[in-house]
Amino acid sequence: MVTVTRTSPKEFGESLRSARLAAGATLEAIGDRTKISLRLLAALEAGEFAKLPNRAFAKMFLRQYLEIIGAPQSEWIDAFDAAWERSFGPERPTFSGSAAPVRGRHPGPWIVGLCLVAAGIAAVLWLERRSGEPRAAAAAPTPEALAPTPAQPTAPPAPPTPAATATATPAPGVLTIRTGAEASWVSARVDGGKSASRLMPAGSVWEIDAGGRDVDLVLGDAGAVSVTYLGENRSPAGRRGEVARLHLRGTARPAESGQ
Repeated sequence: MVTVTRTSPKEFGESLRSARLAAGATLEAIGDRTKISLRLLAALEAGEFAKLPNRAFAKMFLRQYLEIIGAPQSEWIDAFDAAWERSFGPERPTFSGSAAPVRGRHPGPWIVGLCLVAAGIAAVLWLERRSGEPRAAAAAPTPEALAPTPAQPTAPPAPPTPAATATATPAPGVLTIRTGAEASWVSARVDGGKSASRLMPAGSVWEIDAGGRDVDLVLGDAGAVSVTYLGENRSPAGRRGEVARLHLRGTARPAESGQ
């Protein structure tokens, strides 16, 4: 069995690739079983950690990778943490990419601000000037104005309209996946069809029109995800940090004739 004893990202990736080859597994087979893209798996083996989403997701991917090749997870996870900190330190930004260039300061905003302040001062002075001008005396009321106005008959109040009852029931057959305070990687396959996956940020919603059919889900962090389907609600869908696979049964199909 291949072991990992070095801690640089490149050396870690080389050891990981050797362990996979010794186990007789291919990247394509691992990607097909885990639904992790080949680009991310190749970056993990190359030690190119900057191409991975962040440390937490990279460790989730690594755990699934190690589970398939049968490698001891604790030893490899410790080596991964050491390689990551050697490359980035304890933490790094969630998404990689070049920083936006720092632009030079423009006098434009300052000029606009000064103009707004000057306009405000001018408005205050104008109002003070208006308040100091003598006001015209009120016109004496006409005899018609002094005469009492006959009371107009008031119409009876209209009966209150009952408030419409809000119907917030979800459409039948729609699978709703939500993330809470943490992000999670999610893969969904409807009735054995083609799978779809995405990285769901914290506080996001993914609705899938499953049409009441069977659904298979893979959740990168089951504790961060809630799932609602056909009246069943799983919130959360599992333990925090756990990679979970769920099979959601659809509505019962009618029995074929002659049975």
